[in-house]
Amino acid sequence: MTKYNQQKQAEHMYIYDKKSLADIGVELGLSRRILFYWKKEYKWDEKRFEVEHTKYRFSEELLDFARKMMNKISTDIDKNQKTPPPEIYSLINILKNIPLVKQYTNSLQQEQASKQKPTGCLSPDIIRQIEREILGME
Repeated sequence: MTKYNQQKQAEHMYIYDKKSLADIGVELGLSRRILFYWKKEYKWDEKRFEVEHTKYRFSEELLDFARKMMNKISTDIDKNQKTPPPEIYSLINILKNIPLVKQYTNSLQQEQASKQKPTGCLSPDIIRQIEREILGME
C-alpha cells in the first residue's frame, strides 16, 4: 500500500471511525511520528469536528422540521382543513427515525461528558502505595 493510500486510510479511521492514533498506528503499521505529522498537516481534528458538527446540526434541523410539520397539521385540524396525505406520510416517516436521532444525540452528549471527566488518574493514596511497595520509598 502506498503512503498516500495509508494516509487516506488513517485519516478516515481518525475522522469517521474515531480511532486513536495509537490504534491506527498498530493497525496500519505506521509510526506515531508520521501520524502526528499527518494529523497536523491535513487538519484531521478540524475535519473530525466538522463531521460531528454537521451530523449534530442535521439531527437538530430534522427535529425542528418535525415540530413545524406537527404544528401545521395541528393547525389544519383546528381549522377543520384537510391535510394533504403526502404531508402526513412525510411526518410519519420522520417520526419513525426520531429515536435514532435521539440515540445519536445522546451518544454525542455522553462522548462529550466522558472527555471532560479525567479518567485513569492516580490518587495521592495510590501514589504513596506505589512508592512504598514498588519503589521501596518510605
